Amino acid sequence: MAIDFNHPIDILENIDLRKFEEEYLKPQKPVILRGLLKGTKAYEEWDFNYFKNVAGDKIIGVYENRESDLDKTLKVPHRRMKFSEYLDLIASTPTDLRINLWNIFKDCPALMHDFEYPEIKTKFLKEYPFMFFGGTGSIARMHQDIDMSNVFLTQFQGKRRVVLFSPDYSDLLYRYPFNVHTGVNVVKPDYQRFPGLQYVKGFECEIRHGDTLFMPGEYWHYIEYTEGGFGMSMRSLNPHISKRIKGLMNLSVRQGIDYLMRKGLGDKWFKMKQNIADRRAKAAIRKIEHNGNRELVAH
Repeated sequence: MAIDFNHPIDILENIDLRKFEEEYLKPQKPVILRGLLKGTKAYEEWDFNYFKNVAGDKIIGVYENRESDLDKTLKVPHRRMKFSEYLDLIASTPTDLRINLWNIFKDCPALMHDFEYPEIKTKFLKEYPFMFFGGTGSIARMHQDIDMSNVFLTQFQGKRRVVLFSPDYSDLLYRYPFNVHTGVNVVKPDYQRFPGLQYVKGFECEIRHGDTLFMPGEYWHYIEYTEGGFGMSMRSLNPHISKRIKGLMNLSVRQGIDYLMRKGLGDKWFKMKQNIADRRAKAAIRKIEHNGNRELVAH
């Protein structure tokens, strides 16, 4: 049995923010908010040329699609290049080069006036809006955001395919202990190596200009640029205190332990984490088969 990506995801055309709060924010359910930033300068004017004029002379770090170091967060760019040249590249040809988590607003603070945070009853982390740029074919591999914050991901140019999985599937997705990564490839799944993938259900959607995808904190996500383009993420605190504490522990404790163990044990530590992930997945499979119920997650 293959991964089921047909778990439905709602699309709100006429956005009622109070309805969003009650039916999606509080229960932590993904949804696409179509035109959430409509009426702002960002919605109307942001495109490749706009950013070339604003920040084209900046030297930026770009990342490639590499499958090495599957349990590590990518922090050091693989290459550096002029931003205007990068924009010309992703506008004209497929490339796996992408810009990840760029707080361009620190370099160009005037951009903060191009949009407004929506009047949603959530604590937006207004010091940490991030931009993401990618060429056709570039990807962000499967991961969770380490701080467990909610993400409002708005697409401004191009298209992106996004696959989401509930955190309830973490064991079946072979999450490595002490971090927020997995070694599985959900696009080309290896069911013999990762049999737990046969039991997971995911959300799959495409976002394009003006679409804002609400990704609840702790949700797994895989992102692929099906067209060269860019978007922005607005982040907010998870409404559940337990998730905020988990995010804090990830940042302050688990990440540090993982770094020290990797430094001290090298590849041996990675193999230990793989073994732990495998054992957890086998236990989850046994539980499902014992109960005779493949529907592990109902929401």
